[in-house]
Amino acid sequence: MRRRVVWALACLVAAFAVVGALKPAYAAAGCRVDYTVPSSWPGGFQGSVTVTNLGDPVSSWTLGFTFPTATQKVTQGWNATWTQSGSAVTATNAGWNGSVATGGSVNVGFTGTFTGTNPAPTVFTLNGVACTGSVPTTTPTTTTPTTTPATTAPTTAPTGDPWTPPSSLVQPLAAVWSHEESTYSNLYGFKNYGWDQLFAGGGAINYCVRWDSTAHVTAAQRDAVAAALQRQYQKWMDQMLDNGSGWNNWPYKQVPVKVVGWAVRDRAQLEWTDTSVDIYVNDINENAPQCGTPCGRFFHQDGNYSGCPGGASHHYDHSLWLTAGFSGGAGGDWGQRIGSEYYMSNLSTDNIHILLHEMGHTYGLDDFYDWDPTPGQGFIMKAGSATSITEFDKWMLRDWWRHLKSRYGR
Repeated sequence: MRRRVVWALACLVAAFAVVGALKPAYAAAGCRVDYTVPSSWPGGFQGSVTVTNLGDPVSSWTLGFTFPTATQKVTQGWNATWTQSGSAVTATNAGWNGSVATGGSVNVGFTGTFTGTNPAPTVFTLNGVACTGSVPTTTPTTTTPTTTPATTAPTTAPTGDPWTPPSSLVQPLAAVWSHEESTYSNLYGFKNYGWDQLFAGGGAINYCVRWDSTAHVTAAQRDAVAAALQRQYQKWMDQMLDNGSGWNNWPYKQVPVKVVGWAVRDRAQLEWTDTSVDIYVNDINENAPQCGTPCGRFFHQDGNYSGCPGGASHHYDHSLWLTAGFSGGAGGDWGQRIGSEYYMSNLSTDNIHILLHEMGHTYGLDDFYDWDPTPGQGFIMKAGSATSITEFDKWMLRDWWRHLKSRYGR
């Protein structure tokens, strides 16, 4: 699900940041932000953001910022339309407060949740321009994280691109991609999508299970968890095939998915003695067992697993975070999080639809809380509207591939 403020239904969101390639530049733009936490309580808090416009008057605005930790989530907001993707948050003006004069201010607020610490965001943008407390003298450009060097955003699809979705989906697909370009902060420069992980692994994906539960797991259940994960992952990969052949130079027909590790609080919860998977015990992060960071792709996007016991073959690309009592889901470049009871009770289900939705986020697909490009039709990425991958989901996935495939030499 997408940057929704009510998490109990189906998911948290994709971990891909947003602000955008299509945002207009402003000749004299600048802003100052004051971020405060007026109140907090165990696991929750209230945030207040006051934005002062230091540049030319604006008639509409979008505020952007990124939470420092993955567990900080907006649950409800006011004075703006709030959305969240991964750790990236955007607030777009309401109908009555879009105009902000030079020197004028606007205040927005929200309630949120967190686990562990609750550090304040440090980087804010207004209409894509960094709020530094001054007016830049040159046209701003997008800043790219040092771990993910930027690539030039293509303005058109590659020459000869076989873009042939059903005619009824052409306009909705174009609207979705335009929306992603205008809301993802580093859409073309980000380098840890599921696509990047898959190609780094030569067409294979490794998982580590974060068993965030007190329940015991048998060897048979362990193997069933892995088998179900393989089946669900392949359902997305099958969308890249036409009659068994790769669409638009897609190279992988089958994607092996291997669970290489389990993380638990207590080793006795895992009722097996063989060494088929690595086991991480009582390494707690985000109030949950954490798989070893030296082995995680999220922590080592350069592919350097020299600190991983067993080497690169023991690394994991995604975490499958199974949390007891969790009635929603989350997905991003780090993996997917869903309820442990939900997953374990659906090991033989054809479509584990919350997991499928969150896997879509790992590959960059958006959420659709506040708009519907195909009204009334339903699709897996519009959480709760479909329980299996639809034709529209397939072509949204293919749209990502055709825009990113050049980085993999395809």
